[in-house]
Amino acid sequence: MGALAIVLASASSSAAAVSGACHVSPIVADLDRSVRFYRDLLGLESTAPAPAAPGLSELHGLPRARLRSATLHVAGTRCGIEPVQFDNVDRKAVRRRMQDPGAVTLILLVRDIDSLFATLRAAHVDIVTTGGAPVTPSATSKSRAVIVRDPDGHFVELAQLDPLPATNVPATSNVFDVRFRVTVNNLDEAVQYYRDGLGIAGKSAAFSASPGVMAMMGLPANVEYRVNMTTIPGSSLILEFLELKGIERRSRSARVQDPGSYRLQLTVDSIDRTVDALRKVGAHVISTAGSQRLAQDLNHVFLVLEH
Repeated sequence: MGALAIVLASASSSAAAVSGACHVSPIVADLDRSVRFYRDLLGLESTAPAPAAPGLSELHGLPRARLRSATLHVAGTRCGIEPVQFDNVDRKAVRRRMQDPGAVTLILLVRDIDSLFATLRAAHVDIVTTGGAPVTPSATSKSRAVIVRDPDGHFVELAQLDPLPATNVPATSNVFDVRFRVTVNNLDEAVQYYRDGLGIAGKSAAFSASPGVMAMMGLPANVEYRVNMTTIPGSSLILEFLELKGIERRSRSARVQDPGSYRLQLTVDSIDRTVDALRKVGAHVISTAGSQRLAQDLNHVFLVLEH
């Protein structure tokens, strides 16, 4: 589980139109810089940056754009993080705050948070967590976490859970799992949207107060939160929706090519049926040709659908 699981129940899943998830994709301004961050500082394995496959420009509704991407993953696993850089197209960086709908936090479960955080601090990475160091979010657990920003402002959480979950990832890799959290405007609406549009199960939740969790997020201690966690069907990727209350929030829309945007790649049973279902819940479908589709959800996350 992600660090919020320190104080929350476990995730759930169900059979659905979505049948898998593999890569999460931060949109970045400089791909080489992002690869250095995720590979050299965080220790993920990487493939060489390469031009995107034919047709991806059309998928994004940007036929003249050029794309470059790289794949970074936990050792011994196939899926992971796929930063994408757009060129030959207008771009404008968006930098959301933790409380703003559409803010994404990439959660990395780690074996040794202190050694990894020391590397990040030596590289002068932007630290979000109050106090500038790992904290213990829950008074009833020894689990520790810290949140930083990557070079494009995307949030990255390092979480060392206690006890450490079982894993088959080699002991040589400090990072052993990846999770995905989205700050949403309204938790109930987000749960219903993903359930009705994509068949991903979810639950409502009550607001809670936790100064420790807020310190982890770099927010005032009196801010309240509620969260839903679910495992995306056909995968091990846990998706979290986070809603915050008691703090000013601002919805910041962005285009898919803008650094600071984020894509979530999903495998679906039927492209056409999924697109129809998403349109019924109000999704903005950007591309309608080829074997993939691109849609934008109600909290500004871009969904790549493939069969």
